Amino acid sequence: MNRLLLIRTDAVGDLILTLPVARSLKAAYPDLEITLLAAKYTAPLLAGEAYLDNVVAISNRSLENLNEVNALARDLRRMNFDEAVLFYPRMSLALALYLAKIPIRIGTSRRAYSFLLNRRVRLHRKDSGKHELDLNYELVEGCYSNLKRLEPQITVTPDEQVNAHRMLAQSGVEEDEAYVLIHPLSHGSAPNWPIGRYAELASKLAGAGHKVVVTGSSLESSDIAGVFGELGSRVVNLAGRTDLPQLKGIIKRARLVVSGSTGPIHIAGAVGTFAVGIYPPESTLSPVRWGPPGSANKLFLPSVDDSKGDVNALMARIAIEPVAEFIISRLSADTKSKASSE
Repeated sequence: MNRLLLIRTDAVGDLILTLPVARSLKAAYPDLEITLLAAKYTAPLLAGEAYLDNVVAISNRSLENLNEVNALARDLRRMNFDEAVLFYPRMSLALALYLAKIPIRIGTSRRAYSFLLNRRVRLHRKDSGKHELDLNYELVEGCYSNLKRLEPQITVTPDEQVNAHRMLAQSGVEEDEAYVLIHPLSHGSAPNWPIGRYAELASKLAGAGHKVVVTGSSLESSDIAGVFGELGSRVVNLAGRTDLPQLKGIIKRARLVVSGSTGPIHIAGAVGTFAVGIYPPESTLSPVRWGPPGSANKLFLPSVDDSKGDVNALMARIAIEPVAEFIISRLSADTKSKASSE
C-alpha cells in the first residue's frame, strides 16, 4: 500500500478547492492511504471525510523557522510516506519534505526551491486563466492517471448539525426558521465590498421580512458589531461566537449565503447551499480563479472602466439594489417552489 501525503496548509477556501483531488485519488486508487497535512485552524473542517485516512495539523501554515521545519520533517519521516504533493508552495514545506526523505516529492517547477522536489510540474498558477481547482488537478495528473474531476463536497456531521441548531436556537432563530447568512469580512484575502454595504443589504432583507444571520471571526467581531448592531431583531449577530464546525453547520442550514471571496462562500458550495458572491475584477482574485465551482451561485463584480488601478474603489461601486433584488427574488421563488411541492 502506497502512503500519500497531500499538503494544503493555507486558508479554508484553498483547502476546500483541494479536497476533490483527494476524493478522486481515493476513488481511482482505493488502496492508496491518503493523509492530508492542513493548518490547525482548518483541520476541523475535515471531520467526516471518509476518503482521508489521516489528517495531520500544524500550527503555522508556512513554518516560521528551521526548528519548526526540522520538527515537521521528523514527524513525517516517522510516518514513512512514499509520496507527497505540495499544493501550497512554500520553501519551508518543500524543505521539510526533502529532510523527511520522502522518495517522491511532487510540486511546481518554477520556484527557486523547486530543486527540493523531484517530480516537478510545469505549472504557472498566477496568470494561468485557470480555476484553482483545475490547477490542483493538473499538479497530480502527471503521476496519477484516470482521475475523474469532481466539485467540492464536504460532510456536515450529525454532531455539527446539532451544535449549529443549538447555537441558532440560543440566538433567537427558531428550529424551522429560514435565514440568509451574511459573512461580510474576509481577513484581507481579497478586496472587499465595504462592510457598510453588507449592513445595508441586511437591513433591506430584514425589511422584506427575512431573517439574517451575520458571521465573522473573533478578530472581526468588534467591527461587525459596530456596523450591524442597530439593525433590529431580524438580524442576528454571531460574529466571533462560532468555531469552524459550527459555522459549517450554520451555513448548511441557511437558505442562502452572501460573502466575498473568502472561505464561507466555498463552504456554502461544498455543503450545497446557494451562494451570492461579491468579487473583485482582478484576474488573480476574480471568480475565474477563485469562484465557487458549479452553478449554485450568483456572482457580482464591478464593471472595469476608469478605476485607475483602485480595486477598492471599484468594489464600493457595486450597488446594493441588484444584489438585494436578486436575493429577494430568489428567496421568493424558493418559497413558491416549496409550497407547490407540499
